[in-house]
Amino acid sequence: MKLTLRPSPAAVALLVLGLGLCVSAAPSQTAVPQQPSELVDRIVAIVGDTVVLQSELQEYVIALQARGARVPEDPEQLNEFMQQLLTQKVDQVLLVIHAQREGITVSDSEVEEAVDGQLATIRQQFDSEVEFQQALRSRGITSAEFRIQLSEQARTELLFQRYLQQKASQAQPVPVSEDEIRARFEAQRQALGSKPAMVSLKQVVISTRPSDEAALIARERAEQALSRARAGEDFAQLALEYSDDLATRERGGDLGWVERGQFLPKFEEALFMMRADQISDIVETAIGYHIIQLERIRANERLARHILVMPEYTDADADRAGQLAEEVAAALRRGADMDSLITRYGDPDERSTLTDRPREALPEDYREAIEGAQEGDVIGPLRLAVPGLPGVNKWVVAELTDVSAGGEWTLDDVREHFRLQIQQEKTIQKIIDDLRESTFIEVRLESATDTR
Repeated sequence: MKLTLRPSPAAVALLVLGLGLCVSAAPSQTAVPQQPSELVDRIVAIVGDTVVLQSELQEYVIALQARGARVPEDPEQLNEFMQQLLTQKVDQVLLVIHAQREGITVSDSEVEEAVDGQLATIRQQFDSEVEFQQALRSRGITSAEFRIQLSEQARTELLFQRYLQQKASQAQPVPVSEDEIRARFEAQRQALGSKPAMVSLKQVVISTRPSDEAALIARERAEQALSRARAGEDFAQLALEYSDDLATRERGGDLGWVERGQFLPKFEEALFMMRADQISDIVETAIGYHIIQLERIRANERLARHILVMPEYTDADADRAGQLAEEVAAALRRGADMDSLITRYGDPDERSTLTDRPREALPEDYREAIEGAQEGDVIGPLRLAVPGLPGVNKWVVAELTDVSAGGEWTLDDVREHFRLQIQQEKTIQKIIDDLRESTFIEVRLESATDTR
């Protein structure tokens, strides 16, 4: 049984050094920072030969507000919050100092990519760009100043992320006791909610294949489209002329902003290996021949267009695939090895294993087929429509490898997850503690009012 949980604050430190912040900060209504009051700058901490200024701490608060953090109003909570933030800021400076000493660097393009992703997330909280800009102006900050603040913070975070990742990979495993695991489980038991009914299975996915002649004709047509695109013709117009993807053809092949996990593996691999303004070679998948134009890159997203040239499919192609699916199901029920069947007959572009999937998250055809089935049962063949290919089907033959009812999570369900989580937290904390012991640190912030 596998459990997917949000990482703990210390585990998140590998991504954003957020030790303790998640407890103190709550989502705000808007993700645009409050403008700090005027103040005379002063030193609030010294780390080695580097000083942390009061203005830097305020900018750190602004960056956190921009991500949805809320500064407490209660004086006691505010004081605790600011002390935690200064501790985090000191740890950041400490890590950056040592990262730079070891020659770790971050490129401008990496910073830009990170900032683009942050801005995209922040803008999603507003109904329009106009509303976002109005919110910035109402708080006395321009979009250019906001971007500079995010860039500085992103560069810092990328540096200490890289340093922590390097050191954590070299560190000796930190022991985690059963008592620690049990205590974490008890503390988070309520937050875990109910365990859903789960299923795991292996499957042979048999796709309808065109004849060799039809595939050759489609390939030649795709090569013609690629030649014209690389000669400088408008890609969107070529998509209108050549593409068989009915969902995007009228938009000139526009896929919009996309992330990993939305496409067939070969298409996705090609897309995320490309540079901006590049046109791909022909990418062959189970549904045809693709030509991809990558327009822009933004963090983990890509803005792209594509042309899909599909072979013509006949009734004979469908009958051939359906008959093969029946033969595979019969062989599996006679005791044939599933892995061998996957290797021999399965579509390599399709997932062959589904592990610990909630029943309710499965496609309807799967849910109906496994209703009442037990571990070890064979289901199928299931005939499924292929998205974007009207009238073309694929067949699934599956074997249930694990079936479990829903209920409460037990310690056995989550023991390994929590062990790794706690081990990661302790490793990160040890790295920071060791650096603190070998570095001069002086904190001069006595209360939250010192930042006002």
